[in-house]
Amino acid sequence: MSTSNFYADLPIHRLSLGNLLRQENLFVAVPSDWHVIITDIKSSTQAVQEGLHENVNLIATGSIVSVLNIAFAMRIVVPIFFGGDGATFVVPPALLNKVMQSLTLYRTNTFNNFNLELRTGTIPVQQIYQEGFEMQIARYSTSATFSIPVLVGNGLNYAERRIKGPDYSVSEHPLLEEEIDLSGMQCRWDRIPVPEDKEEIVTLLIVARDGIRQSACFAKVMDKIDEVFGAPPKMQPISVANLKLKTSF
Repeated sequence: MSTSNFYADLPIHRLSLGNLLRQENLFVAVPSDWHVIITDIKSSTQAVQEGLHENVNLIATGSIVSVLNIAFAMRIVVPIFFGGDGATFVVPPALLNKVMQSLTLYRTNTFNNFNLELRTGTIPVQQIYQEGFEMQIARYSTSATFSIPVLVGNGLNYAERRIKGPDYSVSEHPLLEEEIDLSGMQCRWDRIPVPEDKEEIVTLLIVARDGIRQSACFAKVMDKIDEVFGAPPKMQPISVANLKLKTSF
């Protein structure tokens, strides 16, 4: 049987993220015939320091849009993780070849237009499991219209180390024969000012040490965030009232 609808068929959980992470029975192992795909801009830190952060974000976003449009055309929902200078996708076998062909062409266009190298690589989930790593996923939502993937286990860390490592050969796939579909890639919203009554915007990158149960560690962190900053609706810096359309193209 095809596993293409595995992620789309997962239930969407609306409890707090901390409570979700504590209930391991709500997470399901990613099918072994799926694949992890990672895009990453080489030397992105240097590019950001040179003032090219908008180009870096644009390129990373473009890789996501290209994959989303292929998946949408094939009526497949896939989990995506945005990393600022790249992205991680977990896709079924039905998407793999077309996605990698599109990303190979996108990598060429990125270098020709921005002189930035976009690394693209893929690794089978089955190989991740064979190496002793885990990947368990759930769908989480705090609204009626939007959900995100929550993935626990160290499988993505392993995949990232392999694909970004010096001994990894860049995946070579034939170029996509048609143009890359980047439709919908736009931002029509004007810049959003920092709220006047808030003194900080915080980004946390949290890594659980080896031997530590990831879900329990992350749940404690989420509880502390809720305690310090309040529930998600209260701490979100973006609201409908703050969104204003740009007046020009």
